[in-house]
Formats: sequence, C-alpha cells, structure tokens
Amino acid sequence: MTVARHRGGVARSVPVAVLDTSVLYGEASRRQLVSAVNEGRFDGVWSPHVIAELNRVLTIRWLREHGSGVASLRDLSQSAKKMMAFLFVVLRLVDTSRTDAPTIDLRDADDYHLVHAARLGRAAFVVSANTRDFPPPGRDGRRSYDGIEFIEPAPFLARLAKLRSR
Repeated sequence: MTVARHRGGVARSVPVAVLDTSVLYGEASRRQLVSAVNEGRFDGVWSPHVIAELNRVLTIRWLREHGSGVASLRDLSQSAKKMMAFLFVVLRLVDTSRTDAPTIDLRDADDYHLVHAARLGRAAFVVSANTRDFPPPGRDGRRSYDGIEFIEPAPFLARLAKLRSR
C-alpha cells in the first residue's frame, strides 16, 4: 500500500512499511530508515509490541555493556527517553492490542503482531533483519504473505532509491 505525502505542496504516493525491532535495534539501520522516513521516501509504522520489544532488548544490551549502577540506570533512562521521543515523532503507531487470531504459520509465532500491524497500517512491507522467520521465498525470491512483503533493510532502501530516481 501507499500513502500520500505532501512535500512542497505536491502530493505523491510513498510505500508504507512496518519496522521490526531488529531494524530499530541497530543504530546504523535505524538511522538509515529514519532518514528515509524524514525525507518522505516511505511511511514508517510500528506498534506497541515493537516498542516493548525494542525497550527490552536495548535495556538488556545497556545493562550488559554498562552495568546496573545508579549512574548507569540514570543514563539508561535518559537515553531510552530520548530515542523513544524521537521515534514517536517519526513513526506512525498502529494499535495492535486486539490482535486477531494468527492466519499464517510463522517460524516465530511471536512475530504475528507484525502481520497484524501491517494490515492495520496498510503496509506493503515488513522491514526486518530476521526474514528467515517469515514466509519462505516465492518463485520471484520474495518472502510475501497476503500482499505483505518481508524484506531486509538494504534491499528495501535500494528499492526506495529506485522509486526516487523515477
């Protein structure tokens, strides 16, 4: 699916993509994807499930790297608030709290919320670094289900670049 983005008084359609925790976890992919959203190249979507998982994995990483002393926990809190406040402005939130029953067999059943978020957000893509957990590749090599393509960040950004050059 696409949404209309207005830039300079001109409306144009851009793809819609759900961003999985795995692409927000790493600073490099997060920076590239957020830049693409800010440039109006696609509409980024996330959900409460993604937010909770991102908070969990980043907290675990922080504690492993910095320990759990008072100063470290204060720094963790400030860092998390800053990043989340930034992402809340950039990404569109869809409410997946009433997730419907899974209709697809995924290797990781905990990832069904991404399919649900894609449906609610009218997304054509789920951008993830964990595509091995998603549908097997079809004849065209793409991992798709119900019109939603599961794609890694680099190929997704390359596809956005092709759209931009048109």
